[in-house]
Amino acid sequence: MLTNDDLRHIQIFENLEEDQLTWLSTHMEEVLVRDGEQFSAAGDKADWMFVMIKGRVQYRLQGESSGLGVFNVMEGEVSGMLPNSRMKEFTAASFAIGDSRIGRLHIKHFTEMIQAIPVLEARLAHKLLDRTRSTANFQVQQEKLASLGTMAAGLAHELNNPASAARRASQNLVETLQAFGEHAGQMLARVMFIEQGREDQFEELREIMLGEQEEVDPFEQSEREDELADWLEAHAVEAPWDVAANLVSAGFNRDFLTQFVARMKPEYVPDFLAWLPRDIEIRMLSQELAISTERISDLVGAMKSYSYMDQANAKSATDIHKGIVDTMRVMAHKFRKKNIQIVKEFDPTMPKVNVYGGELNQVWTNLLDNAVDAVPEKGGRVTFRTNYSPGLNNVDIFVEDNGTGIPKDIQNSIFDPFFTTKEAGRGTGLGLNITHRIITMRHGGSISVESEPGSTVFHIQLPTQ
Repeated sequence: MLTNDDLRHIQIFENLEEDQLTWLSTHMEEVLVRDGEQFSAAGDKADWMFVMIKGRVQYRLQGESSGLGVFNVMEGEVSGMLPNSRMKEFTAASFAIGDSRIGRLHIKHFTEMIQAIPVLEARLAHKLLDRTRSTANFQVQQEKLASLGTMAAGLAHELNNPASAARRASQNLVETLQAFGEHAGQMLARVMFIEQGREDQFEELREIMLGEQEEVDPFEQSEREDELADWLEAHAVEAPWDVAANLVSAGFNRDFLTQFVARMKPEYVPDFLAWLPRDIEIRMLSQELAISTERISDLVGAMKSYSYMDQANAKSATDIHKGIVDTMRVMAHKFRKKNIQIVKEFDPTMPKVNVYGGELNQVWTNLLDNAVDAVPEKGGRVTFRTNYSPGLNNVDIFVEDNGTGIPKDIQNSIFDPFFTTKEAGRGTGLGLNITHRIITMRHGGSISVESEPGSTVFHIQLPTQ
């Protein structure tokens, strides 16, 4: 049986007179629901206003298409049917999270309640307005997220063909330039060099340009550039200091070029010295183009894999590690911007898990996004750890950052919809709520957090069956 003391700590009943609390406690029914038990079903008539005395109730929307829908009624909150609400039935089933104690008031008492406690009319009206606004905002944000996901998948699809074509073209360019250099060298060698005994006069040049460059300290690099610049200036080369820096970075030095041009007919040396740095620059640009287009192509491939755009929206055996790596590739620009260190501590025995791959990648995105915001500008670190326990039939994923931490007094609220600590315009308060729903509702797993300044760890557990 409910008492006045049970109702005093309910926010909406604050500062009520003793007789008003007595009216509520005598007209409300007490309901006890054990952890995991169902409290109400979807389709039940909306005939009751609920007051959470102790514990928490989670509402879950039914059906595959709306399986992500979930919100929580926390201890001290009022939910269910409210005065002036047009709700006819409950659209979601509710379940107790932890042993819960609930007070409920039937709608037949609403008129009498307002007469006995007039102040509740305005308070409950504000509660109804807040709930309506939150529901509308939630629906808008869900539509925006769905639209953004569709647009991203479509963009990846459209970029795939030109990205692949650019990658092939850049690789062909590198190969064509190399072949062109070899054939041009064979022709020029017949007229440019004093002796014609060597089969390939330009072989040494190509070996230097195509080979790996030795690492030298900055002081020695500067000395080589100075020596070569003086030599180039003596040969009337334009902008000798710029050319020297280019040649030294490609692996050339004064002694080699001195010996090389000594084999050439003097009238061809100026043209050779004007041609060589440009040939090097063309090769460097082609290599840079090849690397850049390869990165674009890899990123588009990662986006396709990340969004599972070529697969039906169904559970499938999925490599959790690959999903995490794909997400990291998609978000790499954020890590580089703050120079964040990413650590992967993957369990090599981890099996493939039957999951919704695209939705799980959204989880990694949300957790990484929060971690990037939390870690310091210098020395930021995010660690992914995985662990497989065959005997327990589950896999564990830990996402840890060395950021500012989550204050103890709000840790129980971080999974609630629209709850955010970010400044206006930077967060919707839906990221962790969606994460929680994907893990718990869609996959039957669990997610928890432990946090203190310098260490925040999200622990996700997914069943393997």
